[in-house]
Amino acid sequence: MKLISTETFHISEHSDNQTPKYAILSHRWESNEASFTDFRKDAEQNFQKTATQSHQGFVKIRRCCDLALTHGFRWVWIDTCCINKESSSELTEAINSMYDWYRKAETCYVYLADVGWKADTAEMQQASMSRFRQSSWFTRGWTLQELLAPAKVHFYDQDWRFIGTKDELAQEVSGITQIDIQFLLPDRQDDLEKPCTSALDCRGHSAPVKYWSGGRKEPSIATRMSWASRRHTSRIEDMAYCLLGIFNVNMPLLYGERQKAFTRLQREIIKNSNDDSIFAWATDSYGTGVLARWPSDFAQSRYVYEQAPIITHRRPYSMTNQGLSLPMTYGTWDPKTEILDVVLDCGVCGTQGFRNIVLRLKRSGKVWNRVWSHQIVTVDEGSWSCPPGLSRGLLVQEQKIRDAIVASSVVKTVGTEMMVQATWSVGYGPAHPLRGPLLSKL
Repeated sequence: MKLISTETFHISEHSDNQTPKYAILSHRWESNEASFTDFRKDAEQNFQKTATQSHQGFVKIRRCCDLALTHGFRWVWIDTCCINKESSSELTEAINSMYDWYRKAETCYVYLADVGWKADTAEMQQASMSRFRQSSWFTRGWTLQELLAPAKVHFYDQDWRFIGTKDELAQEVSGITQIDIQFLLPDRQDDLEKPCTSALDCRGHSAPVKYWSGGRKEPSIATRMSWASRRHTSRIEDMAYCLLGIFNVNMPLLYGERQKAFTRLQREIIKNSNDDSIFAWATDSYGTGVLARWPSDFAQSRYVYEQAPIITHRRPYSMTNQGLSLPMTYGTWDPKTEILDVVLDCGVCGTQGFRNIVLRLKRSGKVWNRVWSHQIVTVDEGSWSCPPGLSRGLLVQEQKIRDAIVASSVVKTVGTEMMVQATWSVGYGPAHPLRGPLLSKL
């Protein structure tokens, strides 16, 4: 890990077991950033100049170093100049390690270049808060992990005036990002005994249907995906790569694969988790399959919960060389409409109580098609059985296609198993506006 000395402005490398205490910077990249090469070549010369120098990238680095030094930190990490992006192996290592680097930092400084903060009067503070809410920092993919991972986050405006901490601004930040405070501040114990989050249509449910991990509430995969659903990155692939740490997975970087990066991310998540909520999404695009085409498909999944396996007795699923092996414990079959609903081990809490989410399939001869992917379909808890002949479960198969091809999901009967051929549509669009959960009840 490369760190900058706040005293000498020199970069030095530190091994994992000898990394000193350090502060870390979070910011939105601008056009005139100082790269690793720029920094090694011109750091000494540029840092001798005043803060009015033309290279604003060096100004940002200098101001961050000065701030960290006043707080007693001798080292700081800044992504623009502490990664040699000319080395593909170093870039891959850095992106796969970045969540941990932010998590282990003593303090994270968030620099908001588009926010001017003045709080001399109530009117000025209100105007400043309005600018804070509209900052582009809250729309970027990379800054999501930079908000979540560090325990201490301090916000600064364009002139490096202190705005407040993540703890102090938690209510505002939660409203901006649609991330519940219990996940923004996981060490806070205030809300651990409450039966539910603040979903507008939620009447609460008992604690056993929620997952707990190490004494903390564990957000479902769908919930975490929803946090990224309204964010974007400059490069298409980075929308997947910026989520690696949030899902605790690692994978190589393949720039040029475009939307396939997000498919690879979902495959890696499935390898490391048995959370069915990865299938709990809705989209208005034609031709999607069992895997989402883009994080925006999870825009309505903020209040999707992972349910305890003892409720539905879900057996582990896995990715095989023929596709996703999805055991089917429970489901519902309507012979009149020939619709099969595969009950997933996840659900939503609403006015009707806790309802499980289902994967809806429709039969056409010997072929099954996924239907209603534009909605999250739910069923009442417990009103299920295992349809005859499907006890072995489903084999969910990916169909590799070019970006230009648009196709639908197809499920074929193979003996007593079923095979879902998942395909994806062209492109990646903006996130859907929040209109409340898109739910369909049987």
